[in-house]
Amino acid sequence: MSALCIIPARGGSQRIPGKNIREFLGKPIIAYSIECAQSSGLFERVAVSTEDPDIAGLAHALGVSVYQRPIELARDEVGTQEVMAFHARQEAGLGVLFDFMCCLYPCAPLLEPQTLQRAAMLLTSGRAYVVPVATWLRDPGQFYLGWSWAFQTDTPLLASTTTILPIDPETECDINTEEDWLRAEDLYRARRARTVPLS
Repeated sequence: MSALCIIPARGGSQRIPGKNIREFLGKPIIAYSIECAQSSGLFERVAVSTEDPDIAGLAHALGVSVYQRPIELARDEVGTQEVMAFHARQEAGLGVLFDFMCCLYPCAPLLEPQTLQRAAMLLTSGRAYVVPVATWLRDPGQFYLGWSWAFQTDTPLLASTTTILPIDPETECDINTEEDWLRAEDLYRARRARTVPLS
């Protein structure tokens, strides 16, 4: 199956200015999402959707495609479903057909490629979307997957046609505040300390 990963990264973050390209433990935080998508082996194309020239320039430097997002789709009140639907229809209009698509958030440094792979396997169970959930059914702010037809037809994301994927609590941190950012850095350091062998 062919798949497209879109990382929606607008430039107008209010609570953490410049959040999507801010340095997170040595590199721009969006780089973690890009590397995770690439390492998963699932996607023929990884693209950043943005209206911001700085984000677009960084995405090009990191070796991924850039989708120009219309300004009207970069407002605070616009959700990622609208952005995904726009790009899904745009690709279909160009005759580019992907079987499924992934909306991968730019501030998800704790996400692991294996989680994306598990989600893709679940998608074949016949549902329209796969949505990860954290402890107490919280949204971890990482990603969701769906069939391209579901995005193109505005199929609701949260409905009986959606499969839930529980994730490891140690990979859970929705980054919306400075406190969230610091907690994510602590979690990342702790995980890296467990996986890096002592010399």
